[in-house]
Amino acid sequence: MISKQKLFNFFSGTLLAQGVINDFFRNQVRSQFGTQAGPAGSETAGALITSVLQLLLLFAGSLAVIFLVLGGVQYVTSRGNEEAAEKAKKTMTAAIVGLVIIIMAFAIVYIISNILIANETGIL
Repeated sequence: MISKQKLFNFFSGTLLAQGVINDFFRNQVRSQFGTQAGPAGSETAGALITSVLQLLLLFAGSLAVIFLVLGGVQYVTSRGNEEAAEKAKKTMTAAIVGLVIIIMAFAIVYIISNILIANETGIL
């Protein structure tokens, strides 16, 4: 049986971690979107769409970095096996190409949102 103390420790740790994660997330949302309410607190539909696209690109970029690391681990653990090394190289190449595409998409979203939403014509 699970003792009361183990359950108490588990749930108190979960609650403590939840508080830390929420404060971290709130600070990140404030710095990313410049609002207190998050992406849904945007004033216009265009700002909301831009915020959602930025979140999707952030998720895709994170995924690409994970695949890049996995490809590196596969390459290191291939131990001279040519077939495994080629597979790892293909994984890393695809991850790098994906990162380049994501960075370009982020730049395009940034420029278009500045032109259409903020009525700014320059990048800086």
